[in-house]
Amino acid sequence: MLRDLINFYKVSDLEKTKLFYGGVLKLPIYLDQGPCIIFLVGECGKLGFCTHFPEKNGCFGCITFVYDTKEEVEEQYNFLLNQNVAVSGPPTINDRFKIFHFFAKDPNGLSVEFQKFL
Repeated sequence: MLRDLINFYKVSDLEKTKLFYGGVLKLPIYLDQGPCIIFLVGECGKLGFCTHFPEKNGCFGCITFVYDTKEEVEEQYNFLLNQNVAVSGPPTINDRFKIFHFFAKDPNGLSVEFQKFL
């Protein structure tokens, strides 16, 4: 089951980002992964900020759909393949961020990630 949505954005200064969103706007930190930090927005929204996103087609962000199980991520991957959606490759484990994921492109070239936190 689709569990969550996180919008990620590239930033150049993560410390200033933490001070603004955490200090000024008082958003609680949901998860700090070092080069990537995720804030909780209300009861179910999340905003992520990372220093490592490369620019692609003028886009500095990523829409991330979070699932409950690895099997659901794999099902989504197979579904998108059957819909002829461009994908990065089969889902893999990312040890750095402790996730199981893959990427796809929407019709505008935006990155869309499908993942499960491990």
